[in-house]
Amino acid sequence: MYNNYSKINGVMTRKTKNNDIKRRKLKIENCPKCDRHIYDIDIYCKYCGFNLEETSIYTKDVTVSWNYKDIINYFNMPKTLITATFATFILFIISILGKNIISDYISNIDDLVNPIHILLGLNLGSLTYYKSTMMGWSGNELKLGLVVFAILPIISIAISNLIFNKKNIKNIKDVFRNSLGVGISYGIILFILALISRIKINYSYNMMQYGYANQFSFGALEMAIKGFILGFLPTYVVLYRREYEDDNMYLEIFKRAINMLLVGYICTFIIIFILTIVDKSYLYSLGMSSYTDIFSKLVIIAQLSVYIWSFGNFVPVSIGNKVLSFGNLISSDLYSTINLMLIAMFFLSTLVIIVSACKLESKYGKEKGIKPIILMSSFYAILIGTLSITTKLMLNVGTDGLSFSNFATASVMGFGLIESMIITFIYSFVISLMGYKLNIFN
Repeated sequence: MYNNYSKINGVMTRKTKNNDIKRRKLKIENCPKCDRHIYDIDIYCKYCGFNLEETSIYTKDVTVSWNYKDIINYFNMPKTLITATFATFILFIISILGKNIISDYISNIDDLVNPIHILLGLNLGSLTYYKSTMMGWSGNELKLGLVVFAILPIISIAISNLIFNKKNIKNIKDVFRNSLGVGISYGIILFILALISRIKINYSYNMMQYGYANQFSFGALEMAIKGFILGFLPTYVVLYRREYEDDNMYLEIFKRAINMLLVGYICTFIIIFILTIVDKSYLYSLGMSSYTDIFSKLVIIAQLSVYIWSFGNFVPVSIGNKVLSFGNLISSDLYSTINLMLIAMFFLSTLVIIVSACKLESKYGKEKGIKPIILMSSFYAILIGTLSITTKLMLNVGTDGLSFSNFATASVMGFGLIESMIITFIYSFVISLMGYKLNIFN
């Protein structure tokens, strides 16, 4: 006969393996039945035989395999694809009108620029232009990261979401899924448009067969990334509701990070706008004195607000012919007016971050510790990184196409992606930690 259990303390002596059944010792000092003292090694009471272990059934995690139908349903692709397509249609109509306006001012542009080019430009695309002849070639790369351009896609996507998506949202998960769906759909649409918009036109003359070729193209992968950003963020803001705040801490903190960026940008825009009305001399020190009419000033103010707010978060930025950083601010040759404004940006960003951190501590501080400010700093750094991707202006100017030697000089406005994310995370985390400890709302 087999002895399966010890006669001394009842421990199982026969080794059997069952992956589905688990047994564990009850954490008690006395037997629940006879109230006699028991030892840690006992699994049965030696006085009354009471079982001192509990049995549980262990269920392995089953890996769920998704097929394409599950993915389509998760991202609510029928609705989100329609939303992105309708927004693209709105922009296409605007682009047709824009081409007609441009054609009135620039002759012979109909063969080179079509509405799809204008649509991609409105979505902050980078246009590459090559001109080649029998004598040489020249090329320009134009990064069209103007903030005023992005206003039209943002409005189009917001309107499309209000029409097709808003009424179907029930919780924060729906907001996130639909935002991803619109972002992915819009990115795919811009990716396809970038591929089919590449154009090359050859011109030749009969006498000596002398001719040249013009080529326009947009980077397809870049348009997919920018399309996702322009589709995701406006959708998230439009679909989000205050009553969803308690549903998911991560997505709620992400919305707070978006609010920080929006508040900072709007405040910076107002400050620069007032400064431009009172004293526009700072435009001369930044090499932008040529912007004199009202429309040009609004365009440059909207652009500068991005760079100066980022600078307020200690991010080095290139503006005009200047490279601004905290290290060279005092020794720079900028006018005193703009120096004071830039210093004020540090205090403004500190105030916005501290207030946001205090509100965060009031809601999560007692239960979650500093995890919320780590999340908020991370999300905020990612958002600043998206600004770096979408708002960079660059013009590479090549030499004459008739020249055998070609070189390019670059004019860049913007800031680096990785550098800005690292600096912003460290800065916002330190300031948020101060706000967490202070919490002026308690």
